[in-house]
Amino acid sequence: MHNLYDLFQNKIKLLPLAILFILKPNLYAQPIPLLKTIEKANLKKTRNAIGTPGANYWQNSGDYSIDVQFDPSTRKLNGKVRIAYKNNSPDTLKLLMIKLFPNFYKSNSMRNMPVASEDLGTGINIDFITIDGLEFKDFKRKIRGTNMYLTGVNILPGKNTAIEMEYDYTVNKGSFVRTGQVDPESFFIAYFFPRVAVYDDIDGWDDYPYLGKEEFYNDYGNFKVSITVPGNYQVWATGDLKNPETVYEPHILDRIKLAETGDKVIDIITDSDIKNQNSTRKNKFNTWKFEASNITDFAFGLSNHFVWQASSVLVDPLNKRRTRVDAVFNPEHSNYSKVVGYTAKTVDLISNYFPNIPFPYSHQTVFDGLDAMEYPMMVNMLPFEDHTELLELTVHEVFHSIFPFYVGTNETKYSFMDEGWATFTEFYLSPLIDSSVALEYDISAVNKSAGTAEDMPIMTPTPQLYGKARFSNKDLKPALAHRYLQELLGKQLFDKCIQNYIKNWAGKHPTPYDFFNSFENDSKVDLKWFWKNWYFEKNVPDLAITKVKKNKKDYNITISSPGKLLMPIHLTITFSDGSKETISKKIYCWKKDYSDVSIIFPTQKTISQINLGDSFDVDINPEDNVWK
Repeated sequence: MHNLYDLFQNKIKLLPLAILFILKPNLYAQPIPLLKTIEKANLKKTRNAIGTPGANYWQNSGDYSIDVQFDPSTRKLNGKVRIAYKNNSPDTLKLLMIKLFPNFYKSNSMRNMPVASEDLGTGINIDFITIDGLEFKDFKRKIRGTNMYLTGVNILPGKNTAIEMEYDYTVNKGSFVRTGQVDPESFFIAYFFPRVAVYDDIDGWDDYPYLGKEEFYNDYGNFKVSITVPGNYQVWATGDLKNPETVYEPHILDRIKLAETGDKVIDIITDSDIKNQNSTRKNKFNTWKFEASNITDFAFGLSNHFVWQASSVLVDPLNKRRTRVDAVFNPEHSNYSKVVGYTAKTVDLISNYFPNIPFPYSHQTVFDGLDAMEYPMMVNMLPFEDHTELLELTVHEVFHSIFPFYVGTNETKYSFMDEGWATFTEFYLSPLIDSSVALEYDISAVNKSAGTAEDMPIMTPTPQLYGKARFSNKDLKPALAHRYLQELLGKQLFDKCIQNYIKNWAGKHPTPYDFFNSFENDSKVDLKWFWKNWYFEKNVPDLAITKVKKNKKDYNITISSPGKLLMPIHLTITFSDGSKETISKKIYCWKKDYSDVSIIFPTQKTISQINLGDSFDVDINPEDNVWK
C-alpha cells in the first residue's frame, strides 16, 4: 500500500559467481542474526533452512459467512458473521483473539493516524456472541482498542469451532483511512466484520493493535458474503458475484460477459445508464451475493453514480483462464479512463513477464476512492491527476495481489515483505506499460534519511518505524535491494528464485527468514553477506571515487565505501573526444572489511571525466562521485 501518510511525504552467469564465493570465504560465510522464535520454529520443523514450509508446518483457518445491510443515507452497517474456525495448531487455545478493526474510530482507542472528532464514536457494537451454540457472556470478553479477547474457551488441537456474532457500527464520513465514505453516495468499505486473529508458529496470537499506519495480517479462508443495499446502488467486491441475474438488468449482464471473454475495453455502466437508472433491478433493495475461496480478507465498494469499464486478460494459456480487470470511477475524473488499460497490462506482466506466474484471481477491480490501498481482488485508489503517479500506483497496488494476498506475508510486522516488491515493480514494470509517461523514479528518500537517528535496518518491525525514515525502510530500500539482487543473480536466476518462493508459500505465511533461505537454496549462492549488510545493519549508502591513476595502457580507478552499505559500482567514462563507455561491477565486488575496489580500465584514449552511480544507486554524498 501507499497510504496518504506515506505517499505525500515522498514521491546467468553462475560459474563466475560460484568461483568468486569460493575465493572469498570470509565475506560470504557471515551468519545473519537469528531470532529465538525462528530457532524454535526450526527445531519444531515448522520451518526449515531451505526456505520451504517444514514437515510440521501448520496454520489455522477460518471460513466466513457474512450478511450485511448497509444504509448509505445514515452510514449504518448491520452485520451477522458466522465463522467456522479450525485450530490446526498443536496447542490447546485457552482464549480467542478477535480483531475489531472498526474500533479504529472508537473515541478511546489509541491511534497513530489523525481522525476528525466528528468521525469518533462508539466503534463496533457486538450485540451477542455464541461459541458452538452457547452464548458468550460479557464477563468473559475484554476489548482493548481493535483487539477483543474471549477467555474461558478450550479449543483442542484439530478442533472445529463455530463462532457467531451480530454487530453494527457507523461507517466514517471523513477521516478516510483505507475505508469509509468517498462521496455522499459512494463508499469503500473494508475491515467491516469481526474476525479471528492469526495464531501462528512464530508469535502465537497476533496481538498488534491496529493503530492506523500499520497494515494487516490475516489467515486464509473461504468467504460467502451477502450485501444488501438500496436498489439503485451497484456493488463491486472481492470474489465472484453469484447472483448477477437478480441484481443487474440483462443488457448489463451481456456487457459483463463480453468483457470477460475478450481484450477489448467494454463500457459496462455508462453515463447514460446512470442517468436513466437502468443498470440494476428496480427493487427497493437488492442483495448482492459474493463468494471467494482461500483468501485473507474481503472488501467492497458501492456507488449509484460511478461508471464501469472492463476488459480481460489471458493469464493462463494452458487452461485458457482469463482475469477480468475493472476500473470503477466517478465520470468527472476523466483521467481514470487510463486505469483499466494500466491494470490489464500489469496483470499481463505479472502473468507473463515478472514474476511470470498466472494471475491467481478471477478479477482485479480498481475503485475510485480516497487512498492508495490494496485488498484481495480490489484496489481503492485516488484519481491522480499526474499520469506518472496514476501509472506507478496502479502497478504498485495491483502487484499487491501477489504479496501479501497470494503469499500471506505479515504486513503488520514486516511490511517490507510486500511493500518492497510492490515498490520494485513501480520502476521495473511501469516503463513497460506506458512509454509515453516520463518516468524518473525518485529515490531521494533513502539519501535524505540515511545516517539519521530515525534510520533503521530493513528488518526493524514496522510498528517501530517512525519519522522520515519510515517510507525508506519499509518501501524504497527493500525495493532497491531487490534491484541490486536481480543485477547480482541475473534476471533468469532471479525470476526462478521468486517463482519458487511464491510456489512454496502461496496460501501460507512466510517470515523474512523463509524468504532469505528460499532465495539462497534456489540460487545455490551464499547470500548471507547481502542479507546481513542490507537487512540487519544500519549502514549508509556512500561510494566515492578516491583515486584515478593513468598508466601507459590503462587507468586504475579506485572506489571506496565510507558508508559501509554495499552497493554495485556503475561508472560512466567520458573521453576527451566526447565518446563514452560504461563499467559495472556487481555488488559482490566488496570485501568483508569494505576495503577499496580497484578497477583496471584498459584504454589508449584520454579520459576527461568519470561519473559514479546511475539513477538507481543511492548515495548520500554525490560530490565525491565525479572525477575530472
